[in-house]
Amino acid sequence: MRNFIIRDDDLSFWSSVDEIDAIYKELFDKRVKISFATIAFSVKMHNGGDFNNFYQDDINKPISKNRELISYIKEKIDENLVEIMLHGYNHLYAFKTKDSDKIYLATKKNLDPFRKEQKEIIFLGEYNYQNFDTLFKKTKEAKEYLEDIFCIKIKNFVPPSNQINKNGIRAIYKNGLNLSGMIDKRYNREVNFRGLYSYFKRILFKVFYKNITYPYVMDYKTHKELCGYALTPSTDFKKYYNQLNFCKEHNLAFQLATHYWELNGELRDRFYQIVEYALDNKFESKFLKEVLR
Repeated sequence: MRNFIIRDDDLSFWSSVDEIDAIYKELFDKRVKISFATIAFSVKMHNGGDFNNFYQDDINKPISKNRELISYIKEKIDENLVEIMLHGYNHLYAFKTKDSDKIYLATKKNLDPFRKEQKEIIFLGEYNYQNFDTLFKKTKEAKEYLEDIFCIKIKNFVPPSNQINKNGIRAIYKNGLNLSGMIDKRYNREVNFRGLYSYFKRILFKVFYKNITYPYVMDYKTHKELCGYALTPSTDFKKYYNQLNFCKEHNLAFQLATHYWELNGELRDRFYQIVEYALDNKFESKFLKEVLR
């Protein structure tokens, strides 16, 4: 089906209702749906998008403490305009340096000494540096917490920073979640016939369509995955429209992935243009949970 999903990452305690409404009100008025990737106990992020100066605090803030946001989102859920997806426990990055495998949390205190020494820093997303038991428990706690607050059932997971390892994959499907995104070109999933068959189809597709990201649903038996196409300041819009048009011509779902806090100036205009283009070309606005059944 020709479906269009808008995925917005990083809904959390720190989110501003005014900022969200400024971006999405005109879409809500047109009955366009938004799938919010939501952080249950988010830490505060500083200098988002700028990894030369980026750091985080390590104090968790439950989203329920932002009562104005909860009220706003619940209203949109009741209007069938918002879906809640899980976007990690607290979205706390870790890091290591290029010359060491020792892992540190990405706080200012930890980062400053390495930056002064001009060390090359490699950031690791929350689901890319912890063991299975830890990730399973955190996923379960965060999922149940958000389900209780919003009175919903969560079906999908968005990896923090679009990074997830095999422990993370196992932790999410053991909690009954599908994956928004298609992380890693390797077969880093549970080994079974259905999963290997889906992976083979993905490889074969690239033989014929080298410049198109695999657009079909991946079925690994344990869970399903669908690629998200990032809309950021560095997006190549020619390639973006090529991908969208391929999905249009083959009646496939297209999942736009962005952050409301990045949608300023030209990028905001581009965002609205893409949404209008999709709607004008008979894409139907859907939640990801309506696509990954």
